[in-house]
Amino acid sequence: MCGICCTLRLHGRRGLQDLVVCNEGVVERAALYQSVRRRGPDAFASLQLEIAPGVHVEAASAVLCLRGVGGGGAIVAGGCSGKNQGIPQPAMAARDCFCSHAPSCLSFLEWNGEVFGGALHLSPGVSDTIVVLDRLHQLEHGFTAELCDGTNGADGVCGAAALATAQASFAEACVHFFETDIEGPYAFVYYAHSLQLFLFGRDPLGRRSLLLHVASTFPEKEEGDENGASETHSVEVTISSVAEGHFDASCMEVKSAGRGNKRRRCECRGQSDVSDENNHSDDDRAESFVAFPSSGCSCWQEIPNTGLFAISVAAPQQNSLVSHHPWTVDHGIHPLLRFQSWLQPSSATGRLRMKDEETAEDEYPAIIRCLLRESGKLSLTSLKEFLDFDLKMAARYLCALWRAVEVRVKAENCGDDPTRPIGVLFSGGIDCTVLAAIAHYVLPVTTPIELINVAFGDVPELAPDRVATFRAFEQLLRLPTRLKEENHEIFCANGREWRLVLVDVPHNANLSHVQSLVCPGSSVIDMSIGTALWHAAQGCGRVQRVRAEEEMVSRMRSKNSFCGRHKFYRVSTEEKKPCELERIIPTCGDAADEKKFVPLIEAIISELEAFNEEPSSPVLLSTLGKDHRTTLRPVLTKYGYKKLGPYLNDASAAGLIAFAGRDEAPSKAVRLVRPADMGKVQRVVPAKWLVSDCDFSPLGSCADKYTCEARVLLLGMGADETLGGYTRHRRAFERHGVKGLVEELGRDFARLWKRNLGRDDRVVCDSGREGRYPYLDEGVLATLASIAAEAYRCAIDTTHRTTAVAVDEDRALQEALAPACCFTAEDGAPGVGDKKILRHCASILGLGDVVRLQKRAIQFGSRVAQAPS
Repeated sequence: MCGICCTLRLHGRRGLQDLVVCNEGVVERAALYQSVRRRGPDAFASLQLEIAPGVHVEAASAVLCLRGVGGGGAIVAGGCSGKNQGIPQPAMAARDCFCSHAPSCLSFLEWNGEVFGGALHLSPGVSDTIVVLDRLHQLEHGFTAELCDGTNGADGVCGAAALATAQASFAEACVHFFETDIEGPYAFVYYAHSLQLFLFGRDPLGRRSLLLHVASTFPEKEEGDENGASETHSVEVTISSVAEGHFDASCMEVKSAGRGNKRRRCECRGQSDVSDENNHSDDDRAESFVAFPSSGCSCWQEIPNTGLFAISVAAPQQNSLVSHHPWTVDHGIHPLLRFQSWLQPSSATGRLRMKDEETAEDEYPAIIRCLLRESGKLSLTSLKEFLDFDLKMAARYLCALWRAVEVRVKAENCGDDPTRPIGVLFSGGIDCTVLAAIAHYVLPVTTPIELINVAFGDVPELAPDRVATFRAFEQLLRLPTRLKEENHEIFCANGREWRLVLVDVPHNANLSHVQSLVCPGSSVIDMSIGTALWHAAQGCGRVQRVRAEEEMVSRMRSKNSFCGRHKFYRVSTEEKKPCELERIIPTCGDAADEKKFVPLIEAIISELEAFNEEPSSPVLLSTLGKDHRTTLRPVLTKYGYKKLGPYLNDASAAGLIAFAGRDEAPSKAVRLVRPADMGKVQRVVPAKWLVSDCDFSPLGSCADKYTCEARVLLLGMGADETLGGYTRHRRAFERHGVKGLVEELGRDFARLWKRNLGRDDRVVCDSGREGRYPYLDEGVLATLASIAAEAYRCAIDTTHRTTAVAVDEDRALQEALAPACCFTAEDGAPGVGDKKILRHCASILGLGDVVRLQKRAIQFGSRVAQAPS
C-alpha cells in the first residue's frame, strides 16, 4: 500500500470548462505530504522534474512494504527515507533511449495497489510495483518506436497529430492491460516521458482512493478573441490519495458546511451535474472527457472508476485538459444482474445456456469438505449428488470467498512475517465474523488474529456492536482447532491466539482530522462512518488475549453459551414456528386486554435493560417502532391495529403505560407505570471483558493499553451491497416487487465507489495499515454472477419443461436472486433471507447463532451516531 501524490504545473492551457476549478487556490504541499506519509510509514520519496518548457512536476509517495522487494529494472527516486524501504516510490523506469526524441528516460510510476490475480502472474518475492512498471514501460516503448518511425521528416503539425494518436493508442492499450491482466485494488499515476503523457486511474470497482484538485489563475483572452474560446490558464493539477486544504482567502468563500462540519468550502466554478450511476450512451465511450462528479464540500473530486484518464503535457492541442479512456466492459453492473447479458438460447434445444459456461465442478478445499461432513450437511463423496441447490451454491460462494481471504492474508502478501497478526475490523456481525473464521482456517497457528471493535460513549460496553462482538468472539473460540479427513490431519491450529482489541472512544473526541479524510464527502453519515472506521483502524485500546487450546474449546462448546440475552444482539429464528400470540384466545374482560399488551411491556423492559436505565425512564416511540417491529407487528395485525399509535393509546387507557411529558424526552415516548412491571427491570453492570462462565472472570489475559500490531486489516465492505443486506433492499421488494429490488441493488453497487470505498480507504489507511475487502474480490463477484445465472437458467428451463405457459420474467428474476438474498414472507425473514448465501456459509464454517444475526449499521452499532455534532 502507498500514499501517492503528483502535482503538475502547466502554463497556457485550455479546456478547463468541464472541470471543477478552484481559482487562485493551490494545495498546501507540506500538509498534503504529511497526510500521504501517514499511509506509508516504511518509506517516503519525492522528485521534482522540469519535463518540458512550462511544465513542472512534483511527485511524492509513501510506502507500506507488504510485497516483494525486487523483480525488474527500476531507479528509485531521490529523497527517500525509511527504515523498511522495500521498493520506494516514485519508481523510475530504466534509462534507455527509445528514439532520438528521448535522450533520457524520465518515465515513472506511483502505484498504490495489490495484484492478487489476473494474467499478470507474480513470482514469490517479486514486487508488483516493479512488474507493473515494466509492463507499462514496455507498452510505452512500443508506441514510441512506432511514433519515431512515422514522424521522421514530418512537419510540426503532422508530428503533433502523430503524437496525439500515439498517446491515445497507448492509453487504450493500458486500458486493456489493467482490465485483463490485473485483479486487485489499485490507484496509480504513470508518466510516459517519451509520449509526454500522464496516465492515472483506479481499479474498476474503485477500491483505492484517488482524488483530483485543479487550481487556476484567472484566464486571459488571447488577442482578437471576443468569445473567450481561446482563454488560456496557468493550471496546477494535483492527483492524490488524500485531500488537503489551501485556505487561500482570494479563492475561498465561507459557507455554512452544515451541522458538525466546520470545513470551509471553496467557491468552485464549472461544477458538473453527473448522476451517481454514471450512465453513458455508447457515444460517450469515445476518447473524450467525462465530467468528474462535483463535490459537496470542496473543490477536491473523486476520480471516477469508469476507466483511465490522461493529461498530455505536449504543446496544447486538445479542447479538454483531461481525456477519458473508458473500460471496455461496464463493471458497475451488479454481479447478481450480469447474467442477463450471458444467457442465450441454444439452437438445438431452445433451452438457455450460459455464455462460456463451465461444466466442471469447482475444486473444494479439503477443509470445506471436512466442515460439510462434520456439520452433517455432507455424507457422500460427491457434493453435486448430495447438496440441495442453495447449499451447493453457498459452498461454491464459500470457496471463492475462501480463496479471496487466503490470498489477502498469506505471509508473502503481508510482509512475509508469519508471526505478525492479521487484523479484522470487527462489529460482531455476520460479515466480519465469517472473514475471521476463514482467516482462522487458512492462517498458520503462529499468526495471531486481532479482532478490533470500536464503541463510543461513557459506557461503551452497552453499545450494540460491543454486545454482538462478545457473542461472536465466543462463537469463534468454539471453532475446531483440528480437522481430519480419512484419518489424515488436514488442519491444525491448536493454540491459536485471538486478540480482542476493544477501542473505547469518548463522545468528545476531536473529529477535525477525520473531517479532512472523508473530504470530498461532507454528510453526517460520512462523518459518522468515517469516525468509527478511523478509530477502529488506529487500533489503540484494551486487549483480551485468548489462546484456543483444545481443552478450552471443548469447555466453551459444552457450556450454555453467552450469559444472558440482550436486545441489541438481534437474532432471528430459522424454524417456522407459529407465533405465540396465535395460541392466545381472546376473551372478554381485563385479562384479554392485558395479554395483548404483554409484548409491549417486554419490549419496554428490554430497552431499559439494554441502556441500563432506571425502571421509570421513558422509551422513544421511534425505538419501539423500529427495533421491536418484528415482535410488535404480529400483535398489531392480530388485534386489528393498523399503526402503533392506537395500540399505545389503548395500553395507556388500560393503565399499563403512560406517555412521557415533553420535558422528559426529546420526542414522543412512553414509560412503565405499574410497580410489578418496573420491578422486572434488571440493571446489571455491563461486562468489560468476555467472561468464561457466569462468574465474571475474564477469559485469557487482559491489558488496558494496547496498540494493534497488524499491518493488514480485513473489512466486510461490499457484503451488504452484493448480497442484499440493507433494510432498504427489503423495503424495495415489499413495495415494488423484484423489479424494485433489482433497481435498489443496482443503484447501491453502481455508486459504491463514490459513496463508500474512496472514503473508507482514506480513513482506514491513515493508520499506516492496509484495508482489504474480500467480498469485493473479482473472483467472488464472478462466482456470485455465475450463481445467479445458473439459478435463472434453472427457473427458465423448469418452466419450459413442465408447462407450455410463457415464462414469468419477474418470477424467473426472483429465482435468480434467491440463492443470494430472499425477501418473501415464506423464506425471507430478517436475519434469514437477507445475505442468505452468507448465512449458509457461516453455518458451514461452524458458527452458531451468528448465522441469524440481523443487520445493524456501524454508525448505530458503535453509537458514534449518538455523539454530539
